[in-house]
Amino acid sequence: MPTMGLHYAPNLITTRWQRLKASLFPILQVGVAAGFANLIAVHLFSHHQPFFAPMAAVIVLGLTGGDRLRRAVELNIGVSLGVGVGDLFVGHFGTGWWQMPLLVMASLAVAVFLDKGPLMATQAALGSVLIATIMPPGTVGGSGRMLDAFVGGLIGVIVIAVMPTSPLKGGRMEISKVLALTASTLAEVAAAIPEQDAERIQKALKKARGSQANINSMIAAAKEGEESVAVSPLLWRHKRRIKSLVRILNPVDNAMRNTRVLSRRALTLVEDHDTVSKEQLWIISSLADVAGQLAELYTKSGDLDEHVAIPELVRRLRELGARAGLEVAEGGVLTAQVILAQSRSIIVDLLQVCGMSRYSAVAVLQPTSAHPAMPPEVCD
Repeated sequence: MPTMGLHYAPNLITTRWQRLKASLFPILQVGVAAGFANLIAVHLFSHHQPFFAPMAAVIVLGLTGGDRLRRAVELNIGVSLGVGVGDLFVGHFGTGWWQMPLLVMASLAVAVFLDKGPLMATQAALGSVLIATIMPPGTVGGSGRMLDAFVGGLIGVIVIAVMPTSPLKGGRMEISKVLALTASTLAEVAAAIPEQDAERIQKALKKARGSQANINSMIAAAKEGEESVAVSPLLWRHKRRIKSLVRILNPVDNAMRNTRVLSRRALTLVEDHDTVSKEQLWIISSLADVAGQLAELYTKSGDLDEHVAIPELVRRLRELGARAGLEVAEGGVLTAQVILAQSRSIIVDLLQVCGMSRYSAVAVLQPTSAHPAMPPEVCD
């Protein structure tokens, strides 16, 4: 046990150091925004206790997941509303145990009346609590506090524009994580079916079921990058690339969801002591390999690697689509046919990740209907 602890400590330190390195620039952003907000409130508006200016700047920079401009406006309105209601309420009724719940409820009621979002309501309540406890009326004028909140929020938005983070790096890394999980799940399923190893599939399925947090992080990172490009003129050259990144979010999400369904059906297959054809196993294993290569590709930042790798991956997926016909599951149980259907869906998803439209991706599949909605363009 002591030996395990010695091995664990360096790994823990390395992980935390990497996390700190990744956060250094955002930390710098927040520090600069708070400093400038405080500077402007003190020297331009002569507010000697500009508490709300740096606080609003810090909160705006701490927002993630896109829509930061809209939420910054909500935050400023919420803080200003809470300060205004707090000043008015405390000025007339004072502070105490019975005033506090009435003040919070009044702030929340006004905020909910004005906007349905939770951010404005939360900030209104917090602003009123601060007025009733830390900064009661008489220390700074109510209008001054509202102005400080506005200044802080505005400085936060300006810092996003003039000190932007990389709009692509975060989104690409999160996409890579989801694709890597897709790849590892498919690889485990392909290896477990011939061995009739239900436990192995269960473990892979458990990891796949926990993928929603990764998917949410992927969407948030991409949307944040999209907003940074929209706000900052310094990033306008990335508009085309960020648009392409946002476009593949749904296909990546769908690939992971279809992989979860395939894994569940594979578990049922093995528990029933059934199997699938060697061709089906080859298709699943090949999909795992393609997803893994895409995951590796998205850890890199250059277009050159994609221009070389994507055409080859598309060629492989077109081959898989041409061979994923009903005959590969012919004579198999219903579960095997469901697994084939999910494999076909994943082929379409990964082709869309590679840049194809859904129409073109579906046309790659060997038709299973005499009257397919999308004419086939399968490889011979």
